[in-house]
Amino acid sequence: MIDVMIIAYNEALNLPRTLRSLVGWTNKVFVVDSGSTDETTEIARSFGAEVVHHDWEGYARQKNWALENLPFESGWILILDADEVITDDLQKRLVEIASKPTQEVPENGFFINRITYFLDRPIRHCGYFPNWNLRFFKKGTGVYEDREVHEHVIIPGPVGYITEPMIHDDRRGLEHYYAKHNRYSTLEARAIYHEMINGPPPGEMANLTGEARRRRWLKRRIMPYVPLPALWRFLYMYVFRMGVLDGRTGLECCRFIASYDALVALKLRVLRRQARESAAAGDREKAAEPPASALVIAEGGEQVVPAALRGSDGGLEPGASAQMQPEPSPWSFKEKVGRAIWMVVGKTIFRMSFHNWYRFRAALLRLFGARIGKGVAIRPTANIEVPWMLDIEDDATVGDHAILYSLGKIHIGRRSIISQFAHLCAGTHDHTDHTFKLIRSPVTIGADVWIGADAFIGPGVNVGSLSVVGARSSTYKDLGAKQVFVGNPAKPIKERVLE
Repeated sequence: MIDVMIIAYNEALNLPRTLRSLVGWTNKVFVVDSGSTDETTEIARSFGAEVVHHDWEGYARQKNWALENLPFESGWILILDADEVITDDLQKRLVEIASKPTQEVPENGFFINRITYFLDRPIRHCGYFPNWNLRFFKKGTGVYEDREVHEHVIIPGPVGYITEPMIHDDRRGLEHYYAKHNRYSTLEARAIYHEMINGPPPGEMANLTGEARRRRWLKRRIMPYVPLPALWRFLYMYVFRMGVLDGRTGLECCRFIASYDALVALKLRVLRRQARESAAAGDREKAAEPPASALVIAEGGEQVVPAALRGSDGGLEPGASAQMQPEPSPWSFKEKVGRAIWMVVGKTIFRMSFHNWYRFRAALLRLFGARIGKGVAIRPTANIEVPWMLDIEDDATVGDHAILYSLGKIHIGRRSIISQFAHLCAGTHDHTDHTFKLIRSPVTIGADVWIGADAFIGPGVNVGSLSVVGARSSTYKDLGAKQVFVGNPAKPIKERVLE
């Protein structure tokens, strides 16, 4: 026995096909309507579905209300969107699972594969297929994470995968498709903003596929800081995920989704800018919440209160006003482009070069703006963050896996040696500032200095000429000349005397 739940609003063009695919093998079909103004409710009733009205609360909260309050009778629940269709093969697989006693099925839920149609053509690449959605689960086991959009079901215990796909085909046309993604991009920008401040929703990793986890991580950690996010999304879908094999439709699909990412990034920038302006005005409480005036969302003519910022009583989450407000990227557009090219092209070529190609690596660094003297030997495994912040004088050496974290200037004097795994850190953050402001503090290594293996040289530190910093030592203050320093923090133990 299978009961079905469908969330609907003005779905008269899609709903008949969806309901037709459910006739004859399901027990109850519930259509939860939030105030449709077309024939959605009449169509639902004509197919024998039970129509339940509930004012719109947001995608996750609407579904959670239905899961908690609808009179489900069957042991299994199938969640569908109004533009999704169950194929014959998928129907047989679902019935096969539901025909067994629920206690004999080890899985509490199943991911169902989905094939999306765009411009009336199936998309079989672009990273859109396979597309796993946890939609079929035992009654009483599933709940949606409290997220404004692209919410996922959280289910305890084992889950399985059903390879027979359902069809996702919205028949309301491109005009509606663009309006929908405009609304979705606003909701997603708000969700990302909230998660950047307060962390991911509870239980996020419980039932996310690897693809969904990577996508959320990239949107929180990478997209807000890289230039041209739409370009990267397009290249990922069209080239790396082989969207080119879907022909002209694949090209248009990749362009469309790339424009969606551009909207998310732009709206996220608006939210962060308005939060900074509120913080600068001394209004810390407003700064902890996305400004209500920044992006207004409506579904079915009613304003959506951002669910991700509400507590159980509908108020602002406790402690929200005390959250950090990370500053926007401190890098200029030119620097962002340069760092992106260095990471994608420069670092790759640098690391793949032969171990003794010192001149080649020096030339490559100069190409990216570094000042590299004669006879400089840098190993290919050295990790250089921003090449144009480097100034290395003649005959210096940088060992294997050394880290030159050059967010600020790093100067290395003549004949100095930076041993393997040593870390020169020229960047930190102001932990007393609610924006966690980046501080680019230069690191200066004098001539004839030896930085031992796995030693750490902190931001703003000057190491005097002819000094030695022992292996695994750490220093956070300037060190004088002609001394041997060891420990954490490093302290002088003797004078360095050259024989």
